Amino acid sequence: MSAIGRAAAAASSSRPTTPTRWARAAGRRARSVHRTKTAIGTAVAAVAAIYVLAPIYWLIVSSSKNTSQLFNSQTFLPTSHLSWAENFKLLFTVDGGYFKYWLLNSIIYAVLTATLATAVSTLCGYALAKYRFRGRRVVFGMVVGSLLVPSTALVVPLFLLEHDFGFINTYQGVILPLLVYPFGVYLMSLFAADAVPDSLVDAARVDGSGEFRAFWKVSRPLLMPGMVTLFLLTFIGTWNNYFLPLVLLGSTTRFPLTVGLSAWASELNLAGAGQPLYPEVILGSVVSVLPMLILFPFLQKYIARGLTFGAIVGE
Repeated sequence: MSAIGRAAAAASSSRPTTPTRWARAAGRRARSVHRTKTAIGTAVAAVAAIYVLAPIYWLIVSSSKNTSQLFNSQTFLPTSHLSWAENFKLLFTVDGGYFKYWLLNSIIYAVLTATLATAVSTLCGYALAKYRFRGRRVVFGMVVGSLLVPSTALVVPLFLLEHDFGFINTYQGVILPLLVYPFGVYLMSLFAADAVPDSLVDAARVDGSGEFRAFWKVSRPLLMPGMVTLFLLTFIGTWNNYFLPLVLLGSTTRFPLTVGLSAWASELNLAGAGQPLYPEVILGSVVSVLPMLILFPFLQKYIARGLTFGAIVGE
């Protein structure tokens, strides 16, 4: 073979075949599509983050201003003189110092309700998931059906019932109606059915454990992620509860933060109401969101385990 023929053969052998070129082109297109999807996803996440964080940022910045600074400075920029110290002092002393009572009441309502509702929902859900008894499906159907009833439709019957028991304008009047949480029972029944194997409970019974001991020693640790998730959901719901305390409570010293701050906000533009409490309302709103920001990082690992339980084969 001549030198020209050998060179042509070598060149033809070094060229990529048609299937190889197609594979490379497909790989480039796949990478391009992946980069586009990643960019779109990042942009959507950034917009969502701005949408969520912008009001919180505004609250923090505005809480550092007094009344004149609120209306005579840039909305999203802090001023050179921060008025946090003065605003905090006024927050806990203005209008008879009611804010400290509202803060304490919200803590009492939220902690007691979340703790007791989590315990009741866990026991009920565990019983529906692990015990077979007559009427079990009917009870479970009633629990699921109660989720369709709006909570506001129950306020008037609750008011009349609590009036007969003398619970109006009391702490127990606000806490007791929230202890039976249908969604919590439903959530824990599903969680217990997957998280606690029947064989494990049967083994505890064979070893001589009673039902409550088997639940406390064997089942409860496995249910802890779901219980923590339910506790946080109940805590947030109770902390933000507004309508029920508004209807049941008449004493200002028993108001939670939601009702108290709403009362202040309703007087902002009311003629003859005195000095508007703009800084106090804004700073009070900042204080009202702090428990959520504090609780979530501590309970995050349990919440993640509870929400993703069963997503991995073998769990």
